[in-house]
Amino acid sequence: MVIEKNKMQIINYNKNYSKQIPELFTNSIHKTCNKDYTKEQLNAWAKLDIDYEAWEKRLDKTKPYLAIDGKKLVGFAEFYEDYIDCFYVHHEYQGKGVGKALLLYIFKKARQNEMKKLRVDASITAKSFFEKYGFKVVKKNIIKRDNQLLINYLMTFN
Repeated sequence: MVIEKNKMQIINYNKNYSKQIPELFTNSIHKTCNKDYTKEQLNAWAKLDIDYEAWEKRLDKTKPYLAIDGKKLVGFAEFYEDYIDCFYVHHEYQGKGVGKALLLYIFKKARQNEMKKLRVDASITAKSFFEKYGFKVVKKNIIKRDNQLLINYLMTFN
């Protein structure tokens, strides 16, 4: 997969992508985080039987930014208050600049809103990505979900 320069764009949430977003979330987790988490942990984090109705309700509230290549959803990120949530890139588009574009867009929005500090809970897999852009680990989190313990890191950017 090659992203042509100026072809990818970051847009505000569009309901036309409401089905693709949870699919991208689930596939990204299962296909890119499997070196850092067990199959049981991945299943607890991202259920393979997607609850589209629950996702639609969530998306109506969080209104994520979408990374679109042509008409294909290649990434998304939720950003509210000072918190980056659900930051995911399509597994076939890893390392192609999608995450960078989403994060730079969030930085721009934060500057426009005069935010001095940003927070994210980054997975083991995403930790190095955020460190590359200046985020620092504040603490290690252990989250229990469906009897599985998942590690992530609270990180901040000042």
